Amino acid sequence: MYDPSSPFAQARAPGAEPKAAFALKRLRRAVIECELRPDAECSEPELALRFGLGRAAVRTALTTLAAEGLVAVEPRRGWRVAPVTGALIGDVIRARKVAEPGLIEIRLPPDAAARLAALTRMGTALQGREDHQALVTLRSADRQILDQLAARAGGLVGNWLDQAWNQADRIAAFFDLAGRHHRPIGREPLIAALAAGDAEAARREIAAAISAFQDFATDALFSLPSSLDVAGTGRGRRRRQTGPAAAHETRPHRPSQQGDIT
Repeated sequence: MYDPSSPFAQARAPGAEPKAAFALKRLRRAVIECELRPDAECSEPELALRFGLGRAAVRTALTTLAAEGLVAVEPRRGWRVAPVTGALIGDVIRARKVAEPGLIEIRLPPDAAARLAALTRMGTALQGREDHQALVTLRSADRQILDQLAARAGGLVGNWLDQAWNQADRIAAFFDLAGRHHRPIGREPLIAALAAGDAEAARREIAAAISAFQDFATDALFSLPSSLDVAGTGRGRRRRQTGPAAAHETRPHRPSQQGDIT
């Protein structure tokens, strides 16, 4: 997800941002960063008041977020933030495995490769640091690298990638609540491969990044503390189930070999 507060963000031309666009950006960020907790109920008046937004802008934003799979409308009750479940994690991983290899078709001109390489070097410098700010900056730099690649892919592919990465970011933020923190792998080899036109090397790097996220999400899901409800912890939370039914509802089967979450 694009972070306008990042030190790597490009400067924008001065001018007021349309209210609807601002509301969409603000609420999308709130959902992805789990400021609005997974499975939490919310209403348009509450969101308008909490975030200082207009009701019409909130309604328009929620409609867009519903199309992106981040929220769902509940007739006569309002809206509910989409829960983080084993099924969602499996879907996101499968979507990434389908869409991300398309990035190998990108050809980076020298100036774009140089800009992306600067971001990868920043990420490499932060890899060994354990403090929270380093993790935030590392993730921000990684997402900006991906966003720039998706912009070059363009069209539907770029939109699919953006939505898959938004969900992956939301999954990572959810596990942050349990003290399990995902650290993206370094992207220097990927950018070098794309700059050199080495499709096979780029494919290997993409697969390695997806595999690292899958391993993290699987381990984090199976080690969640009982105090953290996979289905959500927000307002209107449901009672946590126990026993086989709950495990079947919210957690994927642990794969017998390193591969897909099923």
